[in-house]
Amino acid sequence: MKPVTASALIALVAVTLAATGCSSGHHVTRPVALAPAPAPDSPQAAVRLFAWGWNHMDLDPFREVLAGDFRFLFAPGDSAGNAFRDDPIGRDEMLAILEHLFAGGGSVAPATCIVLKLDPTLLPLDDSRPGKQPPWHKELVTAVDLTIQTGSDQEYRILGSARFFVVRGDSAVIPADLAARGVGRDSTRWYIDQWNDETLAVNGGALGAVPASPLPADHVSWGDILALYRR
Repeated sequence: MKPVTASALIALVAVTLAATGCSSGHHVTRPVALAPAPAPDSPQAAVRLFAWGWNHMDLDPFREVLAGDFRFLFAPGDSAGNAFRDDPIGRDEMLAILEHLFAGGGSVAPATCIVLKLDPTLLPLDDSRPGKQPPWHKELVTAVDLTIQTGSDQEYRILGSARFFVVRGDSAVIPADLAARGVGRDSTRWYIDQWNDETLAVNGGALGAVPASPLPADHVSWGDILALYRR
């Protein structure tokens, strides 16, 4: 095997950096990641790790950053969440949904390319939920720009916002699988314990899910995607 020259390596890096989006209409091979996953050592980094998992279609970041009592809440008025109003999606079900989306095994074709963009600057605020106290609990709101392409040549584009509630590791419910690995309460680590979808528009219209052929008309939110891949 010929050694890789410096010029060839530079060219490879340039091509990889250029591949920042999904190409329409054909199967996409994702580039090799150049940057490692961020450590969830701050509220902002926990959300960045969440986004890293989407962009790399990798389940491991979600196992690391979703708290044991994690739950996903659909946007108010999102019909996709009707079956979940009294029983929100928890950590185990979320991992199963994401496995279907990233790797297959569900009733619809898995993704071939995912690009998720959040705000470049994330600002942690005090948790607005009753009974949650700083410095253990924080809340972050970010704009969302998400593109998903699937193996069946469907493309979903979701715009709007998302609200993340994060908890410091010395106050978090540690998932059983992490505890079995020796992960304990740790004030230098942060977890996401609630994710609120806010990608459904006010006044009944779709703020997100911009139709891209052949996008089904009834898929209008991030919650729709999760409900679709739950099966």
